[in-house]
Amino acid sequence: MTDMLLEVEKLEARYGISQVLHGVELGVGRSEVVSLLGRNGMGKTTTIHSVMGVVSAFSGSIRFDGDEIRGWPSYRIARLGIGLVPEGRQIFPNLNVRENLVATAGDFGREARWDMDAVLDMFPELTARLPIMGNLLSGGEQQMLAIGRALMTNPRLLVLDEATEGLAPLIREKIWRCLHRIKQSGQSILIVDKNLKDLLKIADRHYILEKGVTVWSGDSDALRANRQDLDRYLGV
Repeated sequence: MTDMLLEVEKLEARYGISQVLHGVELGVGRSEVVSLLGRNGMGKTTTIHSVMGVVSAFSGSIRFDGDEIRGWPSYRIARLGIGLVPEGRQIFPNLNVRENLVATAGDFGREARWDMDAVLDMFPELTARLPIMGNLLSGGEQQMLAIGRALMTNPRLLVLDEATEGLAPLIREKIWRCLHRIKQSGQSILIVDKNLKDLLKIADRHYILEKGVTVWSGDSDALRANRQDLDRYLGV
């Protein structure tokens, strides 16, 4: 593809002496939604952590808008324009909802599309919860807050790790509707999730990881048609 925002090539990373990534390849274009798929333990979160600078990849390339960012500290990567919604949400438990949102607010010289009003318009459920401490929210409210907190950085690329894991069905539907709205705004998104049915509706392209290697890539039509690889790599 042309006009890529994020490009990952031949990425290798390890935890201590245990190598986890053995050659990950993926890319996200501008205004594109891309999913990262694979069974548990195949390297999806490690790939995201490598992109974010949380894990120090020792080989390969991570380019964002043409800049090589492998080895950069996390704060520089975040300021460059990558906003993370981490697995497990990880909101600040001792800050209230308003403080969680304000803590990450900024445009860093970019167009400020997301502010408090925009986030509360997206997630009106949080309006009445603004003075409530983060650790007192329900799981669904925490996930809305985690997404809102990432949006408050006005990211050029929004990264979601296990976007709807552990949520009740009605809350999952709400999150997917919001992600569709965010996509329609032109936001580039990289998303990890197990709900393949919903991913096929929102994502333009997909990558599948197997034991730390990219083993398949293609668009939603190709993924739907490729039942053999779905069974082999995802077990669905």
